[in-house]
Amino acid sequence: MGKSGFFDFHEKVTRRRRGDGDSDAQATGAEGEPHTPGTGKPGVEPITVSQLTSRIERTLKVGIPETIYVRGEVSNYRPNQSSGHVYFTLKDAGSCIDCVMWRSDAARLKFNPADGMELLAGGKVGVYTTRGKYQLYVTTLRPLGQGALEVAFQQLRAKLEAEGLFAAERKRPMPAYPMSVVLISGADTAALADMLKVLRRYAWLRLMVYPVPVQGDGAAAKIAGAIAHVSRDGEDVGAEVIILARGGGSLEDLWQFNEEVVARAIAASRIPVVTGIGHEVDTSIADLVADYHAHTPTEAAQVVAAQWRSVRDEVDAAAIRLRRAAAATVQESRQRLRSIERHEAFRRPLDRVNSFRQLLDDRQRALAMSVGDRVHTAQLQLQTLEARLERHLPSTLSRLRERLGLLGQELSLAIAHRVRVDGERVAKFSALLTDCHPKYTLPLRRQKLAAVSDRLGMAARTTVLLCRQRLEALGRQLEAVGPENVLRRGYTITTRKKGGVPVRSAAEVAPGDRLVTRFGDGQVESVVDDSRQLPLFE
Repeated sequence: MGKSGFFDFHEKVTRRRRGDGDSDAQATGAEGEPHTPGTGKPGVEPITVSQLTSRIERTLKVGIPETIYVRGEVSNYRPNQSSGHVYFTLKDAGSCIDCVMWRSDAARLKFNPADGMELLAGGKVGVYTTRGKYQLYVTTLRPLGQGALEVAFQQLRAKLEAEGLFAAERKRPMPAYPMSVVLISGADTAALADMLKVLRRYAWLRLMVYPVPVQGDGAAAKIAGAIAHVSRDGEDVGAEVIILARGGGSLEDLWQFNEEVVARAIAASRIPVVTGIGHEVDTSIADLVADYHAHTPTEAAQVVAAQWRSVRDEVDAAAIRLRRAAAATVQESRQRLRSIERHEAFRRPLDRVNSFRQLLDDRQRALAMSVGDRVHTAQLQLQTLEARLERHLPSTLSRLRERLGLLGQELSLAIAHRVRVDGERVAKFSALLTDCHPKYTLPLRRQKLAAVSDRLGMAARTTVLLCRQRLEALGRQLEAVGPENVLRRGYTITTRKKGGVPVRSAAEVAPGDRLVTRFGDGQVESVVDDSRQLPLFE
């Protein structure tokens, strides 16, 4: 087993369990050990990566329990938004392991894990064959030191408090004397019976029971739906206050009232909400958001009907105050009536009437005299105006006729002058329009265009001729200074045969170099001799 290793030993044990024994047909080497051709080593059988991964996975399944609990610190906690699966790492001081939690398991979490939290993870160890690494497939997560529900409660409480849902200024005032109360609670529960026992003492109250489940999966959504329904349609039936109540229980039993959906439904309600959930020591998220928090269902009912308990005494006191005020008002009215009866007008009423009759006669005589004076004065003024008009009417008419004649003459002269001025302006504009007519301007434009075209053609021809002459002069100058003319005058050009590089100095050549000398009428080849070597033939 020392040579074959752990996995070979595990494979042999597995074969024995299946009944295969060691009867596999294998090629045997010189020493009797299994030998596979091509490996070069006895006892070594090559396997694929997938086979190796499968063996590791089987070994893990055999050697590790189906469910294992691992404690560690969470890091790199990252939920996948699209799939809903959760990926994170559990680590301690020396090691770490990758963890996966499927969406169905993550949906059951009552709290939100965060990096740095110490958790107890339960699940099984498996191999992710695509990457060839082992990881922990988590099915349960539980905080160490605090319960999951307590952590979830504190997280949601901090979130809603930061949003202002617990603020006192947001909460609605309670109606002093509510006539219509909606009870949202479980059907046939002790909490409902306790509230009805308190509220039925007041027969005039209109009680409406909205039964909902207060425990179990899905109860929170139904509670929130009931609150939203009453808030939306409660005004149609005159609902003035809502009591949300439940009897006592453990934190798990009361958890539906710690769900965010219930808290937001209470905050959004247009009708005040009173909560009475659990016992005096229990405080839920719903209690913190509610407009009034009662510690028990019975206390919630007593809070709603608090003003009604003392209403009889208040009515009696109001009746006493009303009787006293009425008696005082009657007494004051009697005294005023007696003083009015003792007035002079009521003891001799005809004296007052006769006085008004005399006053009326005096006012009538004064009015008649005033009207007569005004009429007489108006008649005198009318007669005076009539006499003046008769004296001045003929001369006034003649002056008006003369003035009218003068105005007519001035008007005729002004019209004639205006017509003459406007006629001159029309003639002037007509002449200008004639000068600008296209049939006169187009021939002139054509003549100008032809002249410009002729000048442009002549300038172009002159420019081309000058350029051609300059080009010919430059050509003659280039030909005069070119190498061909220099060679015709008896000069030569010597270049290396290999490469054609010009030789400008004797120091650039060595004995044995082949040179090409170009003349004006041809070229010759030569070989460089050593000047220090004595000639063989002289």
